[in-house]
Amino acid sequence: MRDLKELTGYDIITEEKIPEVNGTGYILSHKKTKARVLVIANDDENKVFNIGFRTPPYDDSGIPHILEHSVLCGSRKYPVKDPFVELAKGSLNTFLNAMTYSDKTVYPIASCNEKDFENLMDVYLDAVFYPNIYEHTEIMRQEGWHYELETVEGELIYNGVVFNEMKGAFSSPEQQMYSKIEKLLLADTPYKNESGGDPAAIPTLSQERFLDFHRKYYHPSNSYIYLYGDLDMYKELDYIDKEYLSSFDYREIDSTIAVQTAYEQMKDESCFYSIAENESEENQTFLTYNMVVGSSLDKKQSVAMNILEYAIMDAPGAPLKKALVDAGIGEDVFASFDDGIRQTIFSIVARNANMSDKERFVSVIRDTLTDLSGHGEEGKAIDRTSIEAAINNFEFKHKEANFGRFPKGLMMGLDAFNTWLYDDASALEMFKLNEVYDELKESLKTGYFEELIWEKLVQNTFGMIFVMKPKKGLDKENDAAEKQKLADYKASLTENELEQVVSDTKELKLYQETPSPAEDMEKVPLLSISDIRKEIHPLKNREDSIYGMPLISHDIFTNGIGYLEFIFDINDLDAEFVPYVELLTSIFKYVDTEHYTYGELSNQINFHTGGIGFSTGAMYKDGGKDHFSFFSVKTKAMYDKLGEGLKLIEEILFTSKLSDKKRLKEIISEEKAGLKTDLISSGHITSATRAMSYVSDVMAFKDMTEGIGYYDFLQELDQDFEQNADAIIEKLQTTLAEILRKGAVTISYTGDNDITELLGTDIEAFARKLSTRPAFAEKRVMKKAVKNEAFKTASQVQYAALAGNYKEKGFEYTGALEVLQVIFSYGYLWENIRVKGGAYGAMCSFARSGMGYFTSYRDPNLMETYDIYKKAADYVAGFDASDRDMTKYLIGAIAKLDSPMTPSAEGAFSQTCYFAGITDEQLQKERDQVLTANVETIRSLAPVIRAITDGGVICAIGGEDKIEQNRAKFKEVKDL
Repeated sequence: MRDLKELTGYDIITEEKIPEVNGTGYILSHKKTKARVLVIANDDENKVFNIGFRTPPYDDSGIPHILEHSVLCGSRKYPVKDPFVELAKGSLNTFLNAMTYSDKTVYPIASCNEKDFENLMDVYLDAVFYPNIYEHTEIMRQEGWHYELETVEGELIYNGVVFNEMKGAFSSPEQQMYSKIEKLLLADTPYKNESGGDPAAIPTLSQERFLDFHRKYYHPSNSYIYLYGDLDMYKELDYIDKEYLSSFDYREIDSTIAVQTAYEQMKDESCFYSIAENESEENQTFLTYNMVVGSSLDKKQSVAMNILEYAIMDAPGAPLKKALVDAGIGEDVFASFDDGIRQTIFSIVARNANMSDKERFVSVIRDTLTDLSGHGEEGKAIDRTSIEAAINNFEFKHKEANFGRFPKGLMMGLDAFNTWLYDDASALEMFKLNEVYDELKESLKTGYFEELIWEKLVQNTFGMIFVMKPKKGLDKENDAAEKQKLADYKASLTENELEQVVSDTKELKLYQETPSPAEDMEKVPLLSISDIRKEIHPLKNREDSIYGMPLISHDIFTNGIGYLEFIFDINDLDAEFVPYVELLTSIFKYVDTEHYTYGELSNQINFHTGGIGFSTGAMYKDGGKDHFSFFSVKTKAMYDKLGEGLKLIEEILFTSKLSDKKRLKEIISEEKAGLKTDLISSGHITSATRAMSYVSDVMAFKDMTEGIGYYDFLQELDQDFEQNADAIIEKLQTTLAEILRKGAVTISYTGDNDITELLGTDIEAFARKLSTRPAFAEKRVMKKAVKNEAFKTASQVQYAALAGNYKEKGFEYTGALEVLQVIFSYGYLWENIRVKGGAYGAMCSFARSGMGYFTSYRDPNLMETYDIYKKAADYVAGFDASDRDMTKYLIGAIAKLDSPMTPSAEGAFSQTCYFAGITDEQLQKERDQVLTANVETIRSLAPVIRAITDGGVICAIGGEDKIEQNRAKFKEVKDL
């Protein structure tokens, strides 16, 4: 790579070695336009590009969000209607998306393949600077909002992707809450406006204002460009300059994010949110205590506030949470710290509370925080040991840098905006956190954290008490008001004007249905099959045994961290005990043990490990012929601390006090409250899981441990806890005794050393404590029935799922189904359910077991979506594609198979394949089936899809009115 100092188009402002990313950081400024550039040059093969813009919203119409969608709908070089989808079909990307925040809009991509990376980067640069929104008004109407009228006599409605997405978002009380907190606390800044768009205001957006926003803010002089990884940075920056930036002149753009003047006294605000007609308003209020605590540019304070949030509210035994729970305020209490905006906000929330609790809520918070700060009752100041443990916890996560499926460079780059967006010189600050953790450890001795609590959370007047109160049928009122507004508008139109709306509706649908010309499609860059690796990455499973227990080792370099897991087979556990296994995973670490209170236990875990986790799961084995359900406990730690982690696991499993009725009731209430929110916000997964549970043992298990079945179980326990407490405790104790069998456990270890040498005697001691009871002769059978339920919620959108099993009809799994999944996701489902139907998304999956499903997300429709699913097999039977399109689909399928994995994820994947009976030979066969799939192969899958769609297995979650209108289509209609 040539020296960046030789670049003629940029000035290097800063060059700095950054050990935390094993590389060099550069801050540059583009000479002609003053575009801001941040470069992290290192050896990470997962390369990242991001271009962002500071985009303070004008109003609540969602201009930044609609523009984020719209610029990806064709551009100067790539004039196809949806180059984003074309890239997603046929790219090896490891990340491809765009996101709208409260004050910025970003367009990140990532790929391990250099050619693919450059293709993606070029399409995104052309999209943001030269979008087709100026040539095609249909883009804003499709992605934002439009009037829809099929006939002059028909009903006039609003439609649009973002309009429906935000209807779904605003159906979430939590999302409404955070939006209101920002709006009311920072009322004299752009944060008062909803960047995503308020559904009531989105239809006020005009094409002219939409284009003006792009002209003003989407200019290099307002841009933030980020490059990360193993790249020829000289080449990439030179290309960006010559191909894009140099075509613009510098422009003074005022996108400054104003600072809110502090209040002399705290605000007190409230609003209503909608609940279903049949829900009680009791225990449904949100109480919140919110403080503006500082600037996101204060790196030390921001990290410290994140640590404080964990120590006083999130950690087991956290003192402020415990005080609120002990006071009986709310069923779930939690906190958040928002450091992704200019002025950071610390919030404390009691969910499922009552308005009558408001004064006590504030009083308990203030009194407890005063004590914790050392300004209250003597001896009640915060335990510095808990702060130190929390610092260790955050430092471990920082050094591990495990962001799951998201590229490390991507997540670090997004974090960089926390400082970079507000100060050009601070672009590198978030890459240098080791020094902050060292400084915070020293600050423990000086009372720094205590003073933060006192000054920022107690004495501070720059805050707000905000209450969200439930109101039955508010969504219905809003829907009725919207319908009336549309009816009045329609009544005001002349016959000619009505005919124009009908004509506009038809023209938009014609635009959506007309494919882009072949010559335009060929302009979108594409890899070739020769760029694809033909061989799989071999699994890393080494079978052994240790003290009579199976041991599966995954020899992977982990940079000194060991990942240890105990997997207990629970196939022989009676069905009635299954939800109790899941409940145990929530109880462990949150009740006292023999030697520790649960607060002390949390400190020990954070001192010695990177965490201890408990979970349940189920999977099919041998292609669906059998299944495996399990209870798991895992820990991760530096090699020299792994033994301490194992001892803590023993402490939890064998000495947890399951008979603490007060704690059990608190845990059950909290789990129930949180789960309901999760089930509704992820309605596409909830409905698909429930539908599959009607016909699948594995999915019935999942529904009873993470779905609606588990929620019903928790609700029943919560309602009748007082009279059934002893029986619940007995069930938990019996369940645990049945789980902890030596003959049921398999040990999985990921690391590059010998676990026998590392933990031999510790594992022997653990094994001696396990039961030697043999497995029961009969395996559990879950109760199943095709219920075809519809669940009503206070929502303005639907989630419609259909499921079935193709193996029951005699068909076998093939890797070509992975190709078909790409074709559906970015072709048939995308075009019909998202583009034409206005839903935010639609998904499908076809598993080796034979289970398959279709599901929609934030969907304005219901039965229309089921009609689209039912026609899917006909689409497959008549499928046609050019060689170029088939290449895209194959590459898209391979990209899904080849997602880069962290060391722990690679070990976990190998472990999953071991239990599922999946071999290297099978994975290679499936990969070959992907790479050799053609049009005829896809057409041959039509009967497979028909076997799924013809089974008539459906489940939906949605708004009360929409479900009631279609009650006859379901066997059972229930409330969720």
